[in-house]
Amino acid sequence: MRTATGDRKKGHEDGLFKTKGRVSLRALFSGLVILTFLMTLVITLFASYRSEQRLLEDRTLEANFRESERVGHAMNLLFVSIGKSLSAFAGEFAEMAVLRASTRTQDELRLLYDSGGYFAEVFAAGADGKLIATYEGGKQGGKAMDIDAAVMNEALGAKLQFQSQPYRDVHGGVAIMITEPIFTEKGIYLGIIGGVLHLESPNVLGGLFGENQIDASGSYAYIVDAKGKLAYHPDKSRTGQDVADNPAVMHLLRGESGKQKLINSQGDMYLVGYTYVPATRWGIVAQTPTSLITAQQLEQMRGTLLVVLGPFLILAASALFLARRLAAPFVSLADFVVRAADRPQDEAMPSVRRHWNREADLLNRAVMRTVREMKRQNRDLNDFALKDPLTGLLNRRALDEVLEKMEGDNRPFALLLIDIDRFKSVNDRHGHSAGDEVLRSVARTLEETVGNRDLCGRYGGEEFIVLLPGRNLPETYEMAERLRLAVAAHENALRIPVTLSIGGAISPMQSTRIDDLFELADRALYRAKESGRNRVVV
Repeated sequence: MRTATGDRKKGHEDGLFKTKGRVSLRALFSGLVILTFLMTLVITLFASYRSEQRLLEDRTLEANFRESERVGHAMNLLFVSIGKSLSAFAGEFAEMAVLRASTRTQDELRLLYDSGGYFAEVFAAGADGKLIATYEGGKQGGKAMDIDAAVMNEALGAKLQFQSQPYRDVHGGVAIMITEPIFTEKGIYLGIIGGVLHLESPNVLGGLFGENQIDASGSYAYIVDAKGKLAYHPDKSRTGQDVADNPAVMHLLRGESGKQKLINSQGDMYLVGYTYVPATRWGIVAQTPTSLITAQQLEQMRGTLLVVLGPFLILAASALFLARRLAAPFVSLADFVVRAADRPQDEAMPSVRRHWNREADLLNRAVMRTVREMKRQNRDLNDFALKDPLTGLLNRRALDEVLEKMEGDNRPFALLLIDIDRFKSVNDRHGHSAGDEVLRSVARTLEETVGNRDLCGRYGGEEFIVLLPGRNLPETYEMAERLRLAVAAHENALRIPVTLSIGGAISPMQSTRIDDLFELADRALYRAKESGRNRVVV
């Protein structure tokens, strides 16, 4: 027993059943289930995010391109109409032999001003560069404050239909000048007729872009001229800024229209649609910040999470429940195996119930069957190691271990040495098989006579030992007499009379050492035999 305990402790020390740092099957199953659901959710959200991102970006790019096309088409029609109107009025002035200030000239200018409603001021100028007449909203012959002399001289020198680059007028606004040359039927160059447009006025570009130039999402549109400068921008402080390095503007300067995702000159990421306007050689750019797409996607993901969170938690709880149910037989089996390995004789076999999982059910039953067989074999080995094969009583080895434990525990007990009288004559007269039967008969009688707390064993040959825990001298003598009388009265199968000689010693009254007790009991047994046998000496 002491050796078995030592082996068990050694097994623990060797780490056979250490669980620190190990993951239980239940925790592993639960963790795998949770990880699987989380990974599935993350992958689904990520895939949805990327797919939705591409879809939103494509939709936004297409919407911005359509918006730039709308504005570009309207602007092209506007400036084509202005050009045709100027060409028509230039033809009226060509009928005059000399371009000069007159009532007709003022009337023609007034008609030109009223016909479109987009000019801030109209004028007629001679080939020498002098203004002949102006008209500005009911004012005839005004001071021509909106007419830039340098731009007008450029227009006179062109002798062709002319459209200036955007410039700052005296009011600080952005303006352009559009003119048409006047030639007589004989080809004599008389001068030009033209007008000034304020780009930011409601009846020009303001009407094209609407009242909200920058909407709540941060989307807006702007115009670049033929040199890549901002002709119109919602942020007026940026008007005139060179943005030729913008990728979209580069395409516009080459006369191309399209859409793309790009980083603008301010370093911000935008989804851009752009359209080239042939009539002005300008470009319209409509753009939306990608941060809007990101914000929309995050809001959508939050909504998706709120929708799927409930079903996800239900599925996760169900999966965890199934995982724990699936792991339960393995966990129970592992705990039982550990307990059985630690205390194989004490551990009771659990009841085996059918499990819904086939593999768990087969493994559970196979292990239980194996453990039962091992316990049976262990009992057989234990009986072989600790019990006398002939009588079934404890053998000498087992008795020595019990005596050693009693000595270590300092518990009071009595030791009886028992010897069958004249046993050799039984063997000589009746044979060894008869002697074995006598030994078995005596063993059964002794075992049936001793108390529940008493131990009985065969020490060798015809000698037996009876250990009586907690007995004093009178009680020891009484039990010894009961044993002697019981054997003498018992009739064995061979009807061979059998008597016993018994010698006893008591611990700690006589000694606490096992060797001394054996010596005292042996002397008492010798005196019993010398006194005529079939008696007790304590």
